[in-house]
Amino acid sequence: MNTDASVLELLPAYVADELGAGERERVERALAESVRLRDELDRYRHLFVLLAALSLDERDAPAGLDVRIMRQITVQWYLGAAARWLEGLTGAYGRALIHYLRLG
Repeated sequence: MNTDASVLELLPAYVADELGAGERERVERALAESVRLRDELDRYRHLFVLLAALSLDERDAPAGLDVRIMRQITVQWYLGAAARWLEGLTGAYGRALIHYLRLG
């Protein structure tokens, strides 16, 4: 694995300030030498800002929203399953009628 690739894997932890001193220095040396890594670092910084903003939105979500969403998903799934069942049932009766009448 080349140095850029191994340092690239450390960038998220670098942005989150989760690296030890040795790894931090290694990343900083590589950043000083690589435009590509600096560009990737900027992308990770933007991503972390967006994730932080999203986490603030999650805390402000109305109470019970997750329950309502799960209920809506469940109802939609059951309605879809019922429609498929009725379609299959109708299809089976239709095929049986055709067979009985010797139309097929």
